[in-house]
Amino acid sequence: MDDVFGILPSWMFTAIVAVIVLLIIGIIFARLYRRASAEQAFVRTGLGGQKVVMSGGAIVMPIFHEIIPINMNTLKLEVSRATVDSLITKDRMRVDVVVAFFVRVKPSVE
Repeated sequence: MDDVFGILPSWMFTAIVAVIVLLIIGIIFARLYRRASAEQAFVRTGLGGQKVVMSGGAIVMPIFHEIIPINMNTLKLEVSRATVDSLITKDRMRVDVVVAFFVRVKPSVE
């Protein structure tokens, strides 16, 4: 058998190089893969068009893609009209109002 550098057999050298290459590819893939959670989806734009990711994940290359996070939680918006900003009814009465709206993004690919 041929020895590489007089130390390792050639098949062992090839196996070590293959393991190192696979390890590097795995690290690169792990760095580029972004997952969406139940609370936050994202839209990937750029090379390859637009892709909406609500569950699972996608490969995001920083130079070619941009991600836009979308909050999927229910948000509470509270509107208060009191004192100077209070509402005036048809019979000219001043009314203090506090209203709460609950807003959520519909989970859809559109």
